[in-house]
Amino acid sequence: MIERTGYGGLDREYELTVEGLSEKPEKLTVEVGARQYTEAEAKELFSSLIEEIPFIICGNNENLSSVREDLELVKSLPEYGVKLTWYPEDAELISYDGEVRNEGLKAPISTSLRLIFSDGNTDSTYEIPVTVLPKLRDDKESLIADFQKTLSDENTKQINSGELVLPEEFEGRSLSYKKDADLTPLFIIFLGVVAAVSLAFKERSEASARLKRREEELTIDYSEFVSKLMVFIGAGFGIRGAWEKIVEGYERSGIKRALYTEMKISLGELERGVPEGKVYTDFGRRCGLRPYIKLCSILEQNRKNGGRNIRALLSAEMAEAFLERKNIAKRLGEEAGTKLLIPLFIMLMIVMAIVILPAMLALN
Repeated sequence: MIERTGYGGLDREYELTVEGLSEKPEKLTVEVGARQYTEAEAKELFSSLIEEIPFIICGNNENLSSVREDLELVKSLPEYGVKLTWYPEDAELISYDGEVRNEGLKAPISTSLRLIFSDGNTDSTYEIPVTVLPKLRDDKESLIADFQKTLSDENTKQINSGELVLPEEFEGRSLSYKKDADLTPLFIIFLGVVAAVSLAFKERSEASARLKRREEELTIDYSEFVSKLMVFIGAGFGIRGAWEKIVEGYERSGIKRALYTEMKISLGELERGVPEGKVYTDFGRRCGLRPYIKLCSILEQNRKNGGRNIRALLSAEMAEAFLERKNIAKRLGEEAGTKLLIPLFIMLMIVMAIVILPAMLALN
């Protein structure tokens, strides 16, 4: 035997191994539907539920004979496996969701709700009488509501006139009027100021971000730059020749890096006859980072004093540059991991909502 799910439950599938059907055990899928009422059982259940419905749907009202607040028109009774469909007699007085619209009532109104019970196979229809009472208001609310009604009546009476004449008194009270100031222009000006300030901050923030990315890029490329200088100088090129070879390689690769852009500018200055020492000094100043300024100082000194110790100096500089590049890569990895925490946290909240929400709805 396979136990079914209760009334109104879901159909389930079971994987079974059947022996004796053939020479070998057979694996089959058996679909077991949820338990259903017979027509007589459904009718009997509906008859018993209709006596409880007025207490279920009355909400904050004492009963359905004195309705002032919204009704709770439930759509289903899961414990019985029954669905409910509501059809108000007057949808403008009671909406399909149970909202009671009694703001303008002066006297009680009798109406009804048509309820259809269904268990999926059997339906039953019932009429439930409801009496809607005027909304309770304090003296101030009643006075304002009556005055609004008077204004509406005056508007209807004067509809053919070019203007609406407002009453000078109401229930013995002298009245005066003034139009509220239109704050829309001021609000638009305020939004414009906020937008201008935001754009200024945005431009400054973007400029700062671009400068930071450029410095990080220059720092990362520094070790490779020193390494290439060592290789070309070791191959017998001078500093200028090594510089030209590095720029040629950059132009062939087509990559866009701040370091090689600055090197190309320096090479153009050399070709125009600018003194080599000044070119290297300007290059370090444009890069603006201490390692480049130090390297340009080494290149200038060795250009003046001869290049006997330049390989040793570049080797030490390259080791320091690779260490700095390693530290930057580590820091960037930590920053990326921190940024990933936000989407991970959002995903965690979504999963918690998916798990907890159905449980809370089931409890309700």
